Amino acid sequence: MASTWYSLVSQKLYLAQVLIREFDQPTTNNAASTGLPAAVIGEARSQAVAEVLLRARDVLLTMVARLHQKKTETPHSLAELKALFDYDVAEVETLDSLAQQRDSWWNHLVQLDKALGQPPAQKKTVSADNIIAVAAEEGPDRSLQALEQTRAAMAIFARELEERHGEW
Repeated sequence: MASTWYSLVSQKLYLAQVLIREFDQPTTNNAASTGLPAAVIGEARSQAVAEVLLRARDVLLTMVARLHQKKTETPHSLAELKALFDYDVAEVETLDSLAQQRDSWWNHLVQLDKALGQPPAQKKTVSADNIIAVAAEEGPDRSLQALEQTRAAMAIFARELEERHGEW
């Protein structure tokens, strides 16, 4: 029997998948019907997927806590999850390892969370000293492919977690 927390994680990941599929639909049709520019609709879709994935991450942290008998705890970060245990927990070690990997799904979520919670950086301009402004695109990859890769990796992690603890 699937745990209720696994069901909730799965629901969030499924909803993210639905939104990602919507990403494939041309924004020009939606822009015409809503009167909004395609860029605005694209940004709204991107942020919606990111927010659902971030919510799934929070639920996943709570799922790990519940699987280890922390019945009232709702950690919202890896540090909070680690603080719950006086002993080694395989899932926490795996998440900690993912946090150390620059290109992991966990780090992608951390970058998304940071980017969505802060105003965009100001663009550099040419100063009076005639210095050429060079700007590199900063921030996490919010492309369809990157969001789907993160969603799929989270789904695999959650499924493996549920299977491992569901055997008991």
